[in-house]
Amino acid sequence: MTGPPPTATPINPVRDRQPPPGLRRILGRELRQIATRPALAFMLAPMPMIIFLALAAVFAPGLPRELPVAVVDLDGTTLSRQVVRMVDAASDVAVAQQVPNLSEARQALVAREAYAILVIPQDLERNLQLGQSPEVVIFSNSQFLQSGGTAARSMATSVSTFAAGASLRLLETRGIGTDRAMDLITPIPVQQSPLFNPSLDYIQFLLSAIVPTVMQIFICAAAVLSFSRERHSTGGMSRLMRLAKTPTNAIIGKLLPYTVLGTLVLLFGDVLLFTVFGADFRGNVPVFFLNGLLFILACQALGALIAMIAQDTTGALGMMAVIVAPAFGFAGVSFPRFGMTEFSQAWGAVIPLTPYLELRTDQTLRGAPLEYSLPTMAILFALLVVFATLLWITLRKAARLAATTSEVDL
Repeated sequence: MTGPPPTATPINPVRDRQPPPGLRRILGRELRQIATRPALAFMLAPMPMIIFLALAAVFAPGLPRELPVAVVDLDGTTLSRQVVRMVDAASDVAVAQQVPNLSEARQALVAREAYAILVIPQDLERNLQLGQSPEVVIFSNSQFLQSGGTAARSMATSVSTFAAGASLRLLETRGIGTDRAMDLITPIPVQQSPLFNPSLDYIQFLLSAIVPTVMQIFICAAAVLSFSRERHSTGGMSRLMRLAKTPTNAIIGKLLPYTVLGTLVLLFGDVLLFTVFGADFRGNVPVFFLNGLLFILACQALGALIAMIAQDTTGALGMMAVIVAPAFGFAGVSFPRFGMTEFSQAWGAVIPLTPYLELRTDQTLRGAPLEYSLPTMAILFALLVVFATLLWITLRKAARLAATTSEVDL
């Protein structure tokens, strides 16, 4: 007597596509860790957003306006007062003080009441009428490089404009036609055409780079705290591997919540830049988004790797701060990388922020073709592969060591 024929077990395609059980366990466990730590949850999203909004409020004007300057008018004529009015009419500066001598102007500069000084020499009007070339002097506070440079440049432009007008009128009084006089004043005219950020907007130049810089610190810190918590708790590594089954499940499960939150926060910052502040975007949206995702993953892998190398959580956070906190200076935003020392270039090359900002600039301001951006993205991807591989190796080694230690204790 034969029994009923065996029935085939139905295949549930939805269930088969589910993540491995080990990954799901680690993911759920990490979400519970975040939920039970309000300070950590605040650091992951609200704090970066608050910082972004504060920075956005600082750079909202886009350009520095009405920088205070001091004027020393030693001539006191109608012509010299016209020079002062032209300087004051410029949008970048405002004549805050008119002092009788250079000593008082210097005091204003030292007291930070002025960023630059304009000195109009005595007999300016008389020397111009005689066809001589009086010298107008500009002193700027180079300690504040950007502010002092902007003020000095604005005043120099105003004085040059005045000088050209004065020369034109002088030549016309001698019977020279306007066109010929213009040719004599500027025998070789120079046309300057600033590209990619013609208005010298701080939002395009600085805020767009500071947002990812701040984000890199929070992303790395979150990864450091996540893995340090496992490594330095009793039985943490052996328990992690027992639940995850594989190092890959452990890495993905622990970092996935931070990946999602980091992506959303970075997206929030970009939406703020490109919509509210009107920053330019001339590139490819998928490439730009993929670049941001690779940046977040590389920062996470770097932070987790630091946590696995350092002796304790405090040491890991300190090491992370040493590596990524000065990243803005090594990324080539304010100082060109090709002018740096070899050490500085090497430091910048191993930080994910450097290739990310390079490609970000290509896609937002320059509108570079894809073939020019792919090599930079390949560098960022290579950093991700290197950091992730080293993390996988150190995690597996630490788990084996923890398991061996547990067996010896038993």
